[in-house]
Amino acid sequence: MNMQIDKARLITARIAPVIREMVSEEVESLRGQMLSSDAEIMKACQHVAEAYDALMQAKFSGIREVPARTALERAAKMLERAMRKHGRMP
Repeated sequence: MNMQIDKARLITARIAPVIREMVSEEVESLRGQMLSSDAEIMKACQHVAEAYDALMQAKFSGIREVPARTALERAAKMLERAMRKHGRMP
């Protein structure tokens, strides 16, 4: 029994560095993907905010409200697509 434990520890000691390296490579690749997906989503959020601001300005000025509403709808749709693309929306 003691020999089996020693053998298991030896195997663990040999494969641990390999597994650690593989896991760190995977984490780094996911980190890069996460940053690009977050950037795309945040850009879409910024478009929604700008479109909403334009709509509020149009509401109070009384001109070009309809185009501002359609721009907001387009921006919201773009945000929805970005979130679905990156699995952030059901």
